[in-house]
Amino acid sequence: MSRHLAALILLLAPAAAVAAPVEPIVPCGGEVYVFGGSTMMGDGVRAAGSTDFPARMETFFERVCGGEVTFTKSAEESGRFVDDVAAISERLARSPRSVAFVHFPFTDLEAGTSVDRILQAYRTLLAACTASGSTCIVGGQQPVNALSAEVTDRQLELERRASAAFGANYLPLYRYFRSESGVRRLMIPLDSGDGRHTDDYGHDLLYKLYRRRLIELTSSKKRR
Repeated sequence: MSRHLAALILLLAPAAAVAAPVEPIVPCGGEVYVFGGSTMMGDGVRAAGSTDFPARMETFFERVCGGEVTFTKSAEESGRFVDDVAAISERLARSPRSVAFVHFPFTDLEAGTSVDRILQAYRTLLAACTASGSTCIVGGQQPVNALSAEVTDRQLELERRASAAFGANYLPLYRYFRSESGVRRLMIPLDSGDGRHTDDYGHDLLYKLYRRRLIELTSSKKRR
């Protein structure tokens, strides 16, 4: 295990402690959605359907909500957020007080979509989320070994601008997954072997990062 990965595990250890109570502060009354592409299908993990990020999150909600939860995983064939944002927003509009995790970590920029267009798509989604009284977390970018320097520069630009525009509803992920030896590469212990998809360790890290942000968001809503 690399020094960087060990540090991430230590960083995220408090999140596990937060989730330990029987009734942590998370929404249990509405639908729970996970929207994304190939990562949502469990590509890269040894036991897809058991150890991938959506499976871990579904188990978490079933535990903390006493089994009373409707969990929907929607992995789109296109794998591009801008192609699916209208359908996702419409679904959220019909599902008041739901929870949505949105994870499209590189395909839009890889396909040539501009940073401005992706930011506008984020605005559309989060407006629908607010209108339905839902809690939405948009996941950020992930390093891919095969991407050009120009594309990875746009990934970092998107992380910076989205973090500034959307605050806690945007979860910047790039820094957690980049290699210690090169910021444009996927960290080796998190790499399934293709330089593109994350392995079991990567899916566990995704789960912990999204879970921690969800608890932060719902806790802040409760204090208002």
